[in-house]
Amino acid sequence: MSKTAYEHAVDTLFTQLPMFQRQGPAAYKADLSATRLVCHALGNPEKELRVVHVAGTNGKGTVCHMVAAALQQAGLKVGLFTSPHLVDFRERIRINGRCIPEDAVVAFVDRWQAAQGAWGTPSFFELTFGMALDHFTRESCDIVVLETGMGGRLDSTNVVPAPEVACVTNVGLDHQAFLGNDIRSIAKEKAGIFKDGVPVVLGPMRPEAQSEMLAAALRTSSEVHFARDVQDSARALLGDLASPVDQANASTAVSVLHALKAGAWSLSEAHIAEGVKRHRDISGQRGRWQRVDVEGKALVVLDGAHNLDGVRAITAALAMRVKERGGRLHVVWGTVGDKDPSEVMALLPADAAYRWCAADIPRAMAVDRVAAVRPELKGESHDTPVAALQAVLHEAQERDVVWVGGSLFVVGDVLRDAPSVIPGWPSDDGCVT
Repeated sequence: MSKTAYEHAVDTLFTQLPMFQRQGPAAYKADLSATRLVCHALGNPEKELRVVHVAGTNGKGTVCHMVAAALQQAGLKVGLFTSPHLVDFRERIRINGRCIPEDAVVAFVDRWQAAQGAWGTPSFFELTFGMALDHFTRESCDIVVLETGMGGRLDSTNVVPAPEVACVTNVGLDHQAFLGNDIRSIAKEKAGIFKDGVPVVLGPMRPEAQSEMLAAALRTSSEVHFARDVQDSARALLGDLASPVDQANASTAVSVLHALKAGAWSLSEAHIAEGVKRHRDISGQRGRWQRVDVEGKALVVLDGAHNLDGVRAITAALAMRVKERGGRLHVVWGTVGDKDPSEVMALLPADAAYRWCAADIPRAMAVDRVAAVRPELKGESHDTPVAALQAVLHEAQERDVVWVGGSLFVVGDVLRDAPSVIPGWPSDDGCVT
């Protein structure tokens, strides 16, 4: 079957550009020059937009979705740039929850190819970010919420001159090969998004990370807002049944929204409450504590947590759900091959049943290698994440809980493939209509 123009355009992006999502470290660039060249070719759209800029090790995507949803509830036209995508490339670029149209992607790729190298040699992320800025400018967004890809100081998104608010959700050990081997070094990189006089929001974080953030904020003369100051009210807003992901990030999102409100953005507490509570429905976020109920089957939780802090939080939350339901935990797990997963996998509960798999990307760690990391964890290996999930759902009891995790790519493969092979699985392309 011949490809559509959109499929051809996306294939072009995936195959002709260095892409960290698929290739890993070989695609990483440690400067902003290529991004600036793309922006210059596009007429510097980054200078025309009003922006909320969010960095962090964990939670930055959820905070971005919460903030964008609340701003949308206030009647604003809100651009949202996040990564990676789970199923469809267009998930990365949204306006009021709606993914960028396919024809807009095609038109942008055609423009880039027609330039015949005049835009330099951007990476996949650099060109995609340029596409987002161009789309948001053309559609006259009132405000844009940007999630950093990695770090902060040298991330492509850091070409924005002066955001309305800069936020760092937290700082943990991840991407040490690029950001530094300790918390202080990583914190300095993430604090690189702070700009002179721009308010700063700090999520809950380790003391040594916070000290680096405060030093950076002092250098930029930035007013600092602490998420901990609204933690109780944010949790009360969500209620006791909120997901652990939402509970961990709501106070940071609320603090960002309060900082915007203090900066003369018209936001009511009702807008904030509704946006934060209903952000998944409003913004289209998936893959973070996403519960999927298939009639007569075990509860499935999709969550791509993959570093120490994220996996520690998710395993604790899963243990509570398993206890509530009186069942057993099953885990569908895969990871990438360019990181040592041993520390993260040491957190996996010994009493769970495991199904090992590999996502459909070149970076994926081979299934036999994944299974060998902790051989004491008994499990079976499968060629694909959805095959592993099918096997679990056939075996598990209705009161059991199934966690699909280890990598957002594993989660993405399940979201892509499950509707066609698992009866009763809801169909959802991730783009709000």
